[in-house]
Amino acid sequence: MSSKKTARHRGSIFSNTIISGLAACLAEVILVVNTSAIDGLLLEAGYSSSLVQLTGNHMIALLGIYLLLGIGVYAVVFGVLQYRDIRYLRQISAALQDVSEGNMERSVPVIGDDELSDIALQVNHMMDEIRMLMEKEKEAEQTKNDLITNVAHDLRTPLTSIIGYLDLIQKQPGLDEEKRQSYLKIAYDKSRHLQTMIEELFGFTKLNYGKQTATMQKLDIIELLGQLLEESYAVLEQNGMEYSYRPLVSSQMVLGDGVLLARLFDNLISNAVKYGKEGKRLLVEADVKNGRVTVSVVNYGKVIPRRDLEHIFDKFYRAEQSRSTQTGGTGLGLAIAKNIVELHNGLIRAQSSLSGTVFEVELPVWDGREKEAGE
Repeated sequence: MSSKKTARHRGSIFSNTIISGLAACLAEVILVVNTSAIDGLLLEAGYSSSLVQLTGNHMIALLGIYLLLGIGVYAVVFGVLQYRDIRYLRQISAALQDVSEGNMERSVPVIGDDELSDIALQVNHMMDEIRMLMEKEKEAEQTKNDLITNVAHDLRTPLTSIIGYLDLIQKQPGLDEEKRQSYLKIAYDKSRHLQTMIEELFGFTKLNYGKQTATMQKLDIIELLGQLLEESYAVLEQNGMEYSYRPLVSSQMVLGDGVLLARLFDNLISNAVKYGKEGKRLLVEADVKNGRVTVSVVNYGKVIPRRDLEHIFDKFYRAEQSRSTQTGGTGLGLAIAKNIVELHNGLIRAQSSLSGTVFEVELPVWDGREKEAGE
């Protein structure tokens, strides 16, 4: 609360106090001035004593009555003057009662510009924050349900295939060797796919809940990208893709976890292969500007619709057309990539058009001031 509003509110209370005190004093004066008139009325009513002639205990009693009347006048006037604030406090109290009972729809009207209006603003802000937390809780619950559904779907499919082919091999002892080897290869490939999805789930859990520790070391990001592309050559060739690597600098050191950064770019390359193989080409570019290294992974497959692009890094999110046994994973690859980038104080973004789908990663360069792990 600002000091001006505090002073304004206290000034209002002080003014009401003065006005109430003056009203009480005025009432007392009126009573004293009109004592004779009151005395005449009493005599006319048949009382034999006179107020002006009272002494001792009678006078003390009369002064007590005057005092009580003055206090009563003060209380009534002050209550009338403060009625607005009292009613406003009741509204705030009722709103807080609603919050305690779980009703978040009510808000307190902001009236005036003083401490009470500030309290109303804070109460409204608190209810907005609670509503936001409740929405996040609902989203977390939905995410958990999505996890159960997706895991059940994604793990069941390869597991069913593995069991089916192994069952065929077991029930057909006379199966010729060529078919046996073919079935075993399919079961093996499905097992590896299953292993990859389970590792993604565990990896994402570690990253998302802060259990993943990063061993920061000085490394050459340009060299790392080159090695990853060489290792991906076989996968690219199997999918009929060629790659181009265009670093605009020969070398650039960053401070990062080599294993996690390798996983980051491997996820982006794998994603480009899965969803961009129709374009037959993968382009990786690297440049350094303003103390940050920018790596772009570009594929020339189908354009990602804007509605999907907005959620591309959300966990468990996959465009409907890509949910298949050929391309479908856990929906965690890009979410893991985002977590790794954030762990390295970087940024990741995506854009897609007829010119290509670009995943761009920015990482801070190593300036020699940050220390490696163990130093």
